[in-house]
Amino acid sequence: MLPLILCCSMLFAELDAHKAVPPAQWEKLDPKHRADLERDVERGAKISAEADKQLKPTEKSEYEARVQKIVDELAVIANRQPAKVLWGDARLNPFNYKVKVVQGEDVNAFSIPGGYLYVYEGLVDFAESDHELAGVLAHEIAHAAFRHVPTLEREQKGFQNISLPLIIAIALGLGPQAGGTVANLGSLINQSQFSGWSQKAEESADYGGFQYLIQSGYNPVGLVTFMERLAVEDRNRPHIEWGIYRTHPPSKERADHLSEHLREAGIPIRRSQVTTSYASHVDLLEDQSARLRFGKREIYVFHGKDAEARAQEAGQRLNDFCDQVPDLVRLSVRSDGQVLGDGKLIFQIQESDAVAQSRSLSELRTATDKALKASLYSLAYRVWDQP
Repeated sequence: MLPLILCCSMLFAELDAHKAVPPAQWEKLDPKHRADLERDVERGAKISAEADKQLKPTEKSEYEARVQKIVDELAVIANRQPAKVLWGDARLNPFNYKVKVVQGEDVNAFSIPGGYLYVYEGLVDFAESDHELAGVLAHEIAHAAFRHVPTLEREQKGFQNISLPLIIAIALGLGPQAGGTVANLGSLINQSQFSGWSQKAEESADYGGFQYLIQSGYNPVGLVTFMERLAVEDRNRPHIEWGIYRTHPPSKERADHLSEHLREAGIPIRRSQVTTSYASHVDLLEDQSARLRFGKREIYVFHGKDAEARAQEAGQRLNDFCDQVPDLVRLSVRSDGQVLGDGKLIFQIQESDAVAQSRSLSELRTATDKALKASLYSLAYRVWDQP
């Protein structure tokens, strides 16, 4: 993490010229627009150089390749046509996006003006699919494309000399404490105003990222599930009410907004397609049986020559059912062994499966019912019952 004093010195230092080749689209821009983007790139180059002194690059080349591939695909979309901007610079602002994966367990990424993106290894590990990872990267690209830092400086006239170090300090994970520290160093910025900016910027970047994703091959539902799962992590941490020092909208609140965008666009929210936590899995066991899981929880073990086929079919039907985030009353396990969701067969509990497990048919029905209801309860808890 960059020390706060270093962040301040970065701003007051004279910016070095950035010599990289600009995007081809710059040739068609009017002089003022091009000058704005050149300043972003110059500033970003300086900050990136300082960040590189503090952050260690990943030693996992597969992480770098995976992230770069996604960024390259999304950058083409971001540079092609303007998106609807809720807050920021609504012009088409093309950049040559540069991404670096850095060491650290933080589930964090940040964007520097001019198209410089940093992603922590912890975020790559936390993402359960390329769809989720693309959601975060699209969000960070939107921050740069919408020129959120220059927009803040334009709105915060008189505070230009302190806004950037505050932004970078918080982006690098110093958290709300960093905002308070900066304010205490001279009361140079109104923290409540900054907090309001940050929430507007995050919501704008979420919506911008969503627009990029629906034009890509990545499922925008991944951005929703990433936020939902992050909300669970937030809930498991000690609760601190930051008040005006909150710099990001709660993850669940952001997930709700994104879900509304999906519904408006007519995109079904099928979590099983973009996660492993909210999806079924089939494991082939040594005795040729097939275990059906939902997330990490075992649901049922199928036996016999057709065990894998039965398990795969059951898994697909279970995904179809669970993608609706159903109430427990919509699930039933009948005395004849039929497992039903909304009255439709998910799979059949067979006596041969019970015999193979040295259980009675009644015991297997009870265990299956308990496992399924526990999975549905956990799913609803994660998706619905967040503060």
